[in-house]
Amino acid sequence: MSVREGVPRERLLDAASVRFRRFGVRRTSVESITAAAGTGKGSLYLHFPSKEALYLDVVGRAVEVFLDAATEAMAGTAAAPERLRALVEVAIEHYEREDLLAAPLLDDGDLLAPEVAALARRLQRERITVLIEETLVAGQREGTIRSELSPGAAAVVLFEVGWAVVRSHLSGELPLPLSDALRSLNDIVGHGTTAGDGR
Repeated sequence: MSVREGVPRERLLDAASVRFRRFGVRRTSVESITAAAGTGKGSLYLHFPSKEALYLDVVGRAVEVFLDAATEAMAGTAAAPERLRALVEVAIEHYEREDLLAAPLLDDGDLLAPEVAALARRLQRERITVLIEETLVAGQREGTIRSELSPGAAAVVLFEVGWAVVRSHLSGELPLPLSDALRSLNDIVGHGTTAGDGR
């Protein structure tokens, strides 16, 4: 990612994104961000109250890129279960390569202060859970998702279980590739584990 010409706020976000990915938040100084952005410290503090606030905006952009890709993948006329499968594919792609989405899940104090990690996790949890819930509600309207299912509760559970798999992968404890684990989870959720019609 290159640092863009133009608006100082965008240059700061671009420069911070590169530095945070490479060194983590704790090892990235305000001075290194502003030098890479071609601005001064005053410019950073004009646009962001702290380095942690800048980090949250950078993570917010990464979440937006993920959500844009997920929304695009989930758009169209496919049934809700197919759209949820598309979300899983986007999650696999983004969580395997996007350190800014993954770092808050690692609870690594060297990379990120615990309170900042908690805020970044909350941002991801809120936005992605809403996307899942909206898809479940649409599926209920179209008749592909059970009507007695609580979309809000189901969205939270689906997100948390999926996120547990991602965390296990990031910590090196998952005994199979992330893509296999998330696709298996999606298959179990969508089709269950019983043969035939489940009788």
